[in-house]
Amino acid sequence: MLRIAVVEDDRTYSELIKEYIEQYCKENAEEARITFFSDGIDIASDYTAQYDIIFLDIVMKHMDGLKAAEYIRKKDKNVILAFITSDARYAIKGYAVEALCFMLKPVSYSVFSKEFGRCVDKIKSGLGKYIVLNTENGLDRIAVDQIVYIESQNHKMMINTTERPYCVYETMKSLESKLPKKQFARCNNCYLVNLDYVKGVHGEYVVLTSRELKISRSRRKGFLENVEAFFS
Repeated sequence: MLRIAVVEDDRTYSELIKEYIEQYCKENAEEARITFFSDGIDIASDYTAQYDIIFLDIVMKHMDGLKAAEYIRKKDKNVILAFITSDARYAIKGYAVEALCFMLKPVSYSVFSKEFGRCVDKIKSGLGKYIVLNTENGLDRIAVDQIVYIESQNHKMMINTTERPYCVYETMKSLESKLPKKQFARCNNCYLVNLDYVKGVHGEYVVLTSRELKISRSRRKGFLENVEAFFS
């Protein structure tokens, strides 16, 4: 399921983009959930990383698409940004927020489908590189490779990443099922470790880049086997 946002103050154009997305999905056996915003400020305020692709108009009343993209990029490094506008002068500015494509109005379906296909291909090439979870702040998309370890704390899980911790109200078993089995392993019932951050095993502790975690007796044999297999 593709999660798409369309930020466009012209309702007629919003409907056209919706038709184009639906036509592409029908022709390519894809599914999409589309959310509409009528101004840049509507998506930028309280933004959470829950979209795969965001199509943005640039000239809007309260916050233009470029400014909205800057706010979005600060919170979401992975979302694909695609600009649709009537003014070609903004094209170069789009590179500052790492936009994947830039389309000039009026956009034909042939042009849109080609650029949309590029977006979809990029998403598919990155499948498994992030997970979307309900955190204490709402929906957040978390890069798998940035997760150092997950810790069980009473009835919540703390996902410790290289950027910041996330509080998630899920079970360890549920989180474990969403992550690559070869890359993640439990050193005890309270910790799920990203083996890519393991620097060594010293006695009863696994040494990570940021701290040491206790290895339980019952998990030790399986955990060490996972470490050896990962680095072999």
